[in-house]
Amino acid sequence: MKLFVKNLTHVDFSYFDAKRGLLGESWQTDIVLTGKLNDESMICDFSIVKKQIKKWLDDNIDHMLAIPAVHNGSTLTSLASDRVSFHFDHSKEAADDKRVFQCDAPTQAICVLPMTEITPEAAAKWVESQILNLLPAELEAVSVRFTPEHIAGAQYQYSHGLKKHAGNCQRIAHGHRSTVEIYADGARNAAMEHDWAKRWEDIYLGTQEDLISQATENDVSYHCFSYTSQQGLFELKIDSNQVYMLDCDTTVESLSAHIADVLAEENPGVHIEAHGFEGIGKGAISEKVKARV
Repeated sequence: MKLFVKNLTHVDFSYFDAKRGLLGESWQTDIVLTGKLNDESMICDFSIVKKQIKKWLDDNIDHMLAIPAVHNGSTLTSLASDRVSFHFDHSKEAADDKRVFQCDAPTQAICVLPMTEITPEAAAKWVESQILNLLPAELEAVSVRFTPEHIAGAQYQYSHGLKKHAGNCQRIAHGHRSTVEIYADGARNAAMEHDWAKRWEDIYLGTQEDLISQATENDVSYHCFSYTSQQGLFELKIDSNQVYMLDCDTTVESLSAHIADVLAEENPGVHIEAHGFEGIGKGAISEKVKARV
């Protein structure tokens, strides 16, 4: 017998891709449980299992940076005070690619995946191998399915960190896959949406006050960020081509306001309404119009 739970939870995190670099992601999580009927004619108590699996996902992948630990470009080094350093050398993937990436963070902010490439299918198999022994003994198997949201229109993948946040959003490299809705004078504007998605394609949204330096090494420009939050010291070195700087925190409220402000400035006299999403099905709305001169 099998039980299923559709849309158990959403996991929002970032992962590192050998070609594209740091990518924000949002996956819907579905599960199937296999087992024998007990004396109550049930396989297991739904509510208990759902809570157990959701908590495990919250603790082990959600709002973390997932790394392909066995890729030959990956190096993971233990630091003092329960911190780790993830370093990726792109030249191991392509000899003419001189980029490097580095994130130093508390151990709890890094999800170490034993694979060369992170995909929904590979990550789901890893989760299955980790959680089965945590579930009730009557369960014989668990199947996990991660699915990116189906977005028909514009979308982008962004990573960020919110150092003032009391929860796991404070981690410097977590992210989301998001759509965006933009209305110009009350009408949905697909051209503006796709233009904005292109601006924020595979992007890291950096806060100006967290930027500690900009440097060039081997003809590659980097932005370096650092801050200390409740969970500890976070540091990030990333290709400048993958960075979009803001003079504000990167909360979804600030992001939707930024979109509206920029588009209103570019389109005087047009009422802009920007619906900025943070992952699946949630976000903020901002409106702005700039008077024509």
